[in-house]
Amino acid sequence: MFVAVVAMSLLGCQKTIEVSFDGTVQEIEAQGGSFDVMLKSNGEWTVSSSAEWLAVTPASGSGNATLTLTADANTIGESRSAQITASTKDNTAVLTVTQQAPLYYLNVTPKEIRCGAEGGEYAIQVSSNIDWTVSVPHWITSSVDQGSNDATVTLTISRVEGEFSESRDVEVFFGNLVTSDKVHVVQSIDPVNGIEVSPSVLEFVCTGETKTVAITTDDSWTASTMVEWLGLGQTEGQGDASVSVTVGENPEYTQRQASVAFVTAGGVRTTLIVRQEASPDPHFLEVSPLSFQFGKEGGESEINIACDTDWIIGLSCDWLSVSQNEGTGNSTVSLIAEPNVLMEQRTIVFPVKSGDLNFDVSVTQEAGDEQIYAEFLTDTLFVSFNGGLQHLELTSNTSWTLQGSNWISLITSYGEGDVSFDIAVDSNPSQEERIGYVNVIHAGQLLDALVVVQEGKQEILEADVAEIDVRPEGGEYTVHITSNLSWTVSVDVNWLRCEPMSGFGSKDLKVTVDAMSGTRPRTGRIKIGGSNGAEVSVIVNQH
Repeated sequence: MFVAVVAMSLLGCQKTIEVSFDGTVQEIEAQGGSFDVMLKSNGEWTVSSSAEWLAVTPASGSGNATLTLTADANTIGESRSAQITASTKDNTAVLTVTQQAPLYYLNVTPKEIRCGAEGGEYAIQVSSNIDWTVSVPHWITSSVDQGSNDATVTLTISRVEGEFSESRDVEVFFGNLVTSDKVHVVQSIDPVNGIEVSPSVLEFVCTGETKTVAITTDDSWTASTMVEWLGLGQTEGQGDASVSVTVGENPEYTQRQASVAFVTAGGVRTTLIVRQEASPDPHFLEVSPLSFQFGKEGGESEINIACDTDWIIGLSCDWLSVSQNEGTGNSTVSLIAEPNVLMEQRTIVFPVKSGDLNFDVSVTQEAGDEQIYAEFLTDTLFVSFNGGLQHLELTSNTSWTLQGSNWISLITSYGEGDVSFDIAVDSNPSQEERIGYVNVIHAGQLLDALVVVQEGKQEILEADVAEIDVRPEGGEYTVHITSNLSWTVSVDVNWLRCEPMSGFGSKDLKVTVDAMSGTRPRTGRIKIGGSNGAEVSVIVNQH
């Protein structure tokens, strides 16, 4: 009896091994890269990724840990998701990683071509939303040199001929300066058995199904994939075959994609692309009304939000506010407008979001009684020929934008209300005075103009010393010339030398003075003459 009680007590004391992430969803940018996530556990765990484009390390451990997730760049033209699953003997936690769609993308399929000495024609599928060009070596011909968006490009690989011919290996690039992709081409002089898969792309419905592809080859082959949600009826074979591909139901609300690599014993590879549509998202968000009208005196109204989960209001405005910026489930949110004192109508549009769902709410308020204005504190700004930063002040009771002459850079180009800001004025390359402007504009109307007057370029020729005293033994000295002209140097004595004897702009002039042969003091002159006729002299006294 005592032994049974002790055994039951020990079993009851065994702890449950928990595991969790800091959050359940992680969004990353299209260019990919590495980032850390925190895993919390009180025991041993393992982790795995559901997609080959997302790697996780370490794969196992014990207790709390920092996991490093590394994502490839997204080149498929749409967002994609993968799951990081952490498991213990008792529990499982899932982190969904969603990678944004790239703004510009280009992706080619297949990534590799292997052929024998006879060469041949190979079709490349280009998926893109940009203009692109094709770069090939002399022994490969492309059906097009350039293209735009999606296309099929045929690469024709020429035959390897000649007794001393060698195998060829090159990368064919598709793309432009924004983004690119490449096809690795290997042509062997040894006989090569190729392999083809047809079709090369399979599309599956969200509920899952089984389809078949045809394998054509004279060689033995293997098939493999990096994802767990895709099953192959056959993973190896000899010669031609029909291979079933089975995909289960997609648990995610985004499309998922994977690839199956078919590789011959000779190393020739071809790829099957498998895509499955997203499952319908039960998530809902309703917002009403979607537009509001306020009088000039302001006031308060209500936004009705119906949602099954968290939501957020993206509003940042000095005259309009809400009683709460975020919440969960159904809510009624107060919308408060301040009185409008300006003689203009004002409008703002802000989003109400929940996950991928979004509604835009528009609010308009009638004009008030005060005249709008925007004025510079000075009418005219005088600037030296060197230009540089100039400080300005603007007073206003409305929003505004700035426009300026092409030699005036506007560090601040738009804003609202009073502001102090700088403009950058280029140096004047001409000797003539020039006049420019900075205009302040509201709703297409010119409210004020600042006249900028810049003096013409001044010609400069200066030396940092007017006289040099030299000891009897002579020596080397430096004279710094400050100038924006071409200039030449001359001396009136043979015991004095300068280097260089001509130049342009500001430079150091090396002056060499010989030792005295006697005791009588002597004087020489260095004359620096500018291209405009100006002269600067430096007197050299040796005693």
